[in-house]
Amino acid sequence: MFNLGNLGDMMKMMKSMQENIERAKEELRKEEIVVEVGGGMVKIILNGLGEIKDVLIDKTLLTEDNHEILQDLLVAAFNEANRRAREVMGEKMTQAAGLPSNIPGLGNLF
Repeated sequence: MFNLGNLGDMMKMMKSMQENIERAKEELRKEEIVVEVGGGMVKIILNGLGEIKDVLIDKTLLTEDNHEILQDLLVAAFNEANRRAREVMGEKMTQAAGLPSNIPGLGNLF
């Protein structure tokens, strides 16, 4: 037979987990991740949710001759920013969900 007491406990646990995840999302929104490439010539600032807040480009790159270099640096910066944001988000959400952080690939779920 189905035990309603266990169901109630499980619902409380799920509600608590959901609240923790919402709190973690707010913290991620406020988190600042700074990625620099090209010796700091290109800098991207994003939050823990992966939302880009700013892109700073050294003025010396803004010439016709540096067009391809700038493109390469922007691609590298955005890729690194994306990787770091996923890493930070995975760690924070894993903690919020109360899951062990030592399970390989678990951070990629969020």
